[in-house]
Amino acid sequence: MPLYQYLCEKGHSFDRFLALDDYKQPQECECGSKSQKVLTPVRINCDIAPWDAYISPASGKLITSYKERNDDMARTGCVDYDEGVKTDNLKAQKKAEADLDKEVDKTVEMAFDAMPTRKKEKLETELKNSTLEYDRK
Repeated sequence: MPLYQYLCEKGHSFDRFLALDDYKQPQECECGSKSQKVLTPVRINCDIAPWDAYISPASGKLITSYKERNDDMARTGCVDYDEGVKTDNLKAQKKAEADLDKEVDKTVEMAFDAMPTRKKEKLETELKNSTLEYDRK
């Protein structure tokens, strides 16, 4: 129900919660005088609305205002989302994966080179057989 503010003929100010059906009904003050509705500016809160509150993925805390959001981001070292940051991270991740692949290949080659000839031949035979089985499927 909306809250309406009234002013009576004797100068008393009071508020009433009224259903929308009763909006146009004249209201009387407690002193018994007739009153008129007072138009007042609507107060707007520009902070985070209750339905926009969220749990911070970085800290796990409930964030209900911009101040809490800014404090949480500063405390956890987070920054506002930027498409460029995402692109840079994806490039860095691909490079790290490629570097890791090179290291793995290098390690495998070193281990293979260090094997006795007989083990190398056996491994090559096993690899060929497994490749043939895979191709058949």
